[in-house]
Amino acid sequence: MSVAEAGAPALSAAELRQRYDDLARRYAVEMRLSATAAAGGGIAGLVQTAAGLTANPVWLIDPQGRVVSRSERARGSDFRPPDVDHLLAHHGPVDLAAPGPLVVNAQPALRIERRHLLMPVRREDCLFAWLVIAEVSGRMGRDDAALLSRTAVHLAAEYDVQRRVARASWNARATLARQLVRGHTRPDDIADAAEYLGVQADADRVLVYLADPCEGTAPLDEEVVSTRVAADLGVEVLATRGREGMILLVEAPGGCAPVAFVHEVKRVLRHLTRSLPDRTCIVGVSGVTRASALHRAYRETREVVLCVDRFNGSGERVIAVDDLGPARLFVANGDLGAVRRYVHDVIGALLDGRPGTADLLRTLQSFFDTGRSVRESAARLGIHENTVRLRLAKVHDLTGLDVAANANDQLAAQTALLVLRLEGHPAIPTIGDAEHDAAARGKDSA
Repeated sequence: MSVAEAGAPALSAAELRQRYDDLARRYAVEMRLSATAAAGGGIAGLVQTAAGLTANPVWLIDPQGRVVSRSERARGSDFRPPDVDHLLAHHGPVDLAAPGPLVVNAQPALRIERRHLLMPVRREDCLFAWLVIAEVSGRMGRDDAALLSRTAVHLAAEYDVQRRVARASWNARATLARQLVRGHTRPDDIADAAEYLGVQADADRVLVYLADPCEGTAPLDEEVVSTRVAADLGVEVLATRGREGMILLVEAPGGCAPVAFVHEVKRVLRHLTRSLPDRTCIVGVSGVTRASALHRAYRETREVVLCVDRFNGSGERVIAVDDLGPARLFVANGDLGAVRRYVHDVIGALLDGRPGTADLLRTLQSFFDTGRSVRESAARLGIHENTVRLRLAKVHDLTGLDVAANANDQLAAQTALLVLRLEGHPAIPTIGDAEHDAAARGKDSA
């Protein structure tokens, strides 16, 4: 017998019986919770088991204040869920590592009508939720505190398992996305992996490349971004990392008009990037692409990002491959000084600010945007068809470019106009302009 035990007063029979009863109750609680967890009851099952062991209502509330699970109304839980943030604000300093629940006493003047016990459901530094009991049907005591503590331990284990499973699933989906983009994996292996994950391997997709923000800014979270895009579009989205950026593979719905769907993807990405703290993110968007061509789509969207990064200081930053056309290859990879000299050599005569040159540039861009249609260009600009022809003839006189008939001159002019458009020349509609997008959708539907 130790010195401490020798000096301690002997417990009476009643006290020993009380301790035995306390241990027996807590053992019974532990067995009930363990049985629920072992039977696969999950988070909701554990909350319902805890609710069955107290006369007071129980809530499980996530850090955003949303009710994850609660006890049945028959046990008094028809009261409104407590505002955890409000309760914590009037508790004082909070120690999440404390062994027992937090006690918030009733304070009617502060809109706290009842006493509450709050227990954080946590694992290491991760707070999953708050488990809360309110004093409604019976006075809360040590048994309620012990119940809350043990339930929180079991809930934390369930949350941790779910987090690990979700991470494993996410990693598997990211690996599949990389395999689809690289295109080097055997088709049978990709098909097997996709079937296991419930993903359609051969679906047509739009590849979105989001360049990492400027240096010093944390990279975007693939899981957060892909989940948001999937929710906004209502389609399957796979995500992975590329060189210096994020790749999203957005499944195209069957029967959709390709250009219209790309326009919708751009709309969602514009809304998303404008909501980011750092709005400098550049996004390249492919057309609707077969699975076998995703590697090419990845290369093309990177070229788009390079074009925008080199020439677009503050304009549209979500741009599709088709918005730039094949000239993007030269603009993205050519020497910067050589590209600017090329623009001056091709259409320098239209850039000196003389009266009428802005109309010539605008007409030239409209001519290409409408598939070299004089009639559609005239309708878009609100002028007569002969005026379009006269302006194109004037372009020929000033620059030597016969854009109405010579394919080489057409490509030269389109390349020069692309650079001006990226730079935001005031005479030319910006990429992503609502009118330009509407015209593209009209061509697609036609």
